[in-house]
Amino acid sequence: MADLSGVSTKDLEYASRGQWDKVSTKGLEAMAAARGMSVQEQPSIMAPVPYSPTAETVRAAAGGLALQSADELEAALRSGAISGPEYTKIRDQLRAQQGQFRQDMPGRAFAADVGGSLALPLGVIAKPVTRGLGMIGDVLLGTGIGAATGVGMAPTMEQAPEEAVKGGLIGGAFSGGVSGAGRLLAPNVRPEAAALREQGIPLTPGSAFGGRIQQIEQSAESIPIAGRIITGAREKQFEKFNTAAYNKVLSNLDPKLKVPSNVVGRDAFNYVEQQIQNQYENIVPNLRITYTPRVGQSFDAVVSKYSGTKLPKDLRDGFEKYVDGLKKDFSTTQVMNGRRAQAIKQDLGDMASAYSQETGANRLLGNAYRDLQGVYMNIMKNQNPAEANGLKKADAAYRDFVRVQTAIAKTRGEEGIFTPAQLEASVRQADRSTRKGAFARGGAPMQDLSGTGVSVLGTKVPDSGTAGRGMTAAMLTGGAGMVDPTMAALTGLSTLPYFGLGEKLMFAPRNPTFSEAVQRARAAAPFAIPGLLGLTQ
Repeated sequence: MADLSGVSTKDLEYASRGQWDKVSTKGLEAMAAARGMSVQEQPSIMAPVPYSPTAETVRAAAGGLALQSADELEAALRSGAISGPEYTKIRDQLRAQQGQFRQDMPGRAFAADVGGSLALPLGVIAKPVTRGLGMIGDVLLGTGIGAATGVGMAPTMEQAPEEAVKGGLIGGAFSGGVSGAGRLLAPNVRPEAAALREQGIPLTPGSAFGGRIQQIEQSAESIPIAGRIITGAREKQFEKFNTAAYNKVLSNLDPKLKVPSNVVGRDAFNYVEQQIQNQYENIVPNLRITYTPRVGQSFDAVVSKYSGTKLPKDLRDGFEKYVDGLKKDFSTTQVMNGRRAQAIKQDLGDMASAYSQETGANRLLGNAYRDLQGVYMNIMKNQNPAEANGLKKADAAYRDFVRVQTAIAKTRGEEGIFTPAQLEASVRQADRSTRKGAFARGGAPMQDLSGTGVSVLGTKVPDSGTAGRGMTAAMLTGGAGMVDPTMAALTGLSTLPYFGLGEKLMFAPRNPTFSEAVQRARAAAPFAIPGLLGLTQ
């Protein structure tokens, strides 16, 4: 316990009441000595300490740069030691001068302090960065810099641990606050999520940022009240994802053609199917195919390609018989009308799809029918140049529509809302390339949308919900709002991004210049801590 025997009773009374201006100089010195503090003249206690404003400005900047250890470093350089009477005398004199300077010119001292601290990570500030751990990384860095600065500010080594804890807490809180504010003002939405939002799919915090945030969000779906809000928001995402898929199909016909905003689920499916059918109805009656020797030669070329040992005799004979029947169908009428021509094209597609589902030689037969269909379609387009572009659009829309059709067939219930994973599975299933090569390369039709949907909106919680979801519920104290008004208010605030207006405010595109400025500030915030802590000296 400190020895206060040298302090008068009156001074002790003044000190206990916090009236330090009435405590005598002798009493202050005795109290400082009893606490192991330096009795070197200090500002606001003794007479003003003389100093050079220019030199102290430089020292303040050096303090920010050196995590408030500049006085110790200068004392060590000038004394040639890191301890001892001479070192302590110089150090305390520097502290007294700096303290007087801060008292007389707080604005100048603050600017020098912060400027010096920001000079340390000049490269980081010049170019904004995203630390690997995000907000957690910001807090950890701020805590570390704050703790190191606290050590540098400690009057004695005995007080260093206490000052390190204080500095770490202040640094972590400040960095976390700036980082959180930065994420609200200019969220760093991952590019693939932003791409989905441009297609009308709303974002939740989990889908916007991914990673751990998305796992926590999905685990929180079991939480009372808040969990239902999150689930509802995700269901809305799937609904809008379906709309985006349908609009992608329709874009083959016309980029401006969209599913009406009030049409969803199976009604949207029927709407798109009708639009494709209308396109064919406008084209097919105008089609004509004339049988020529060149047409027959094109069919024979496909037969020749799969002759020899590529196909077993029974399959080869069956394929040749089909081609002979096709040629006869042509040669009988010489000119085939559009409806008959379209029916043959569809039949060729059905044959190719059926055999492609099988293995071995039968799968190869599917390739033969696919090649025959390709030759047939080229003939159709070459002989109908006026309708070729419209037919190409209709065929592309139908190709993509088949994938959506397979996805909706996997759904249950009346809604008919498929998930990104179901669309992804149908895209893979429809890939007829060798060993699913197109899908493996990421170039299968509709895969750009389905793949992005799985990445951004897919399920990231592997368990059924018992363990992970339970722990998340306990961590977030979900449902406490039913008995605690404070928790109810916090729950309400945390769910704002899951409503329309909150989602628009948080994830609407920002001005690039503004976003960049916010990210620079967030990246620089932890390095400003030495300057901020310097104000407490």
